[in-house]
Amino acid sequence: MIKAIFFDVDGTLVSFKTHTIPASTLGALNVLRQRGIKLFLSTGRHQKMLGQVRDWFPFDGYVTLSGQYCFAGDQVLRKNPMDPPESGGRSVVAAAGDDAFSCIFLEGEEVYLNCINQFTRTFMKDLNLPLPPVRPASYALGREIYQAITFLDRDNEHLLLDRAPHLKTTRWHPHFLDVIPPTGGKDKGMDAILEHFGIPVEESMAFGDGENDLTMLVHAGIGVAMGTASDEVKRQADWATASVDEDGIVKALQHFQVL
Repeated sequence: MIKAIFFDVDGTLVSFKTHTIPASTLGALNVLRQRGIKLFLSTGRHQKMLGQVRDWFPFDGYVTLSGQYCFAGDQVLRKNPMDPPESGGRSVVAAAGDDAFSCIFLEGEEVYLNCINQFTRTFMKDLNLPLPPVRPASYALGREIYQAITFLDRDNEHLLLDRAPHLKTTRWHPHFLDVIPPTGGKDKGMDAILEHFGIPVEESMAFGDGENDLTMLVHAGIGVAMGTASDEVKRQADWATASVDEDGIVKALQHFQVL
């Protein structure tokens, strides 16, 4: 019996085409809530980058920054900075310090980037969000950085990886990498949320479409890949559904008789 469901945001719950949650999906969420199922967002976004998603539906909890900063209501359930607080994410700061690439630094409360280029403009436009303020990379020193978004294609990712080989990176777009602690991942955030609500992981379900969703999809009792997911993500998920624009979430919920 499914008692908890985790949803990635971009390309899963929210359409890149309309920047909204489909009406049929919102209707399904309301039915699930009425049945007592706990519903959570699990995203690489910062809480300040959730836009209207939190207004469209009152989720029970949030796994943000790919599992590094999790909360339910006013209670923070997990804080997992990229490096020890005293180092303040210095490995990423060193790599981005000369503005060799654009990097968004994500703290628990603040979001900022070292420089703007065409990739950052496109990224924030695709998410329908304003650009964060610009600050030098050195501003991040001595601060708790939970995740970084580094705008590097595969040919240039060595600019980061050569200086920070110990960090975990995932890619869900050809032009940028999510960078998180080696002990990070959406699966860890899931565990923090599930422990708080007293729900076994076997009774959880998760939806996602990107490489950064894989740990969550594999960890959940049922992991569902959206129709736009890569072949690798679909291969490791328990089931592949249609895209968000084709009511993929509703179809999967019906397939597993959750709805």
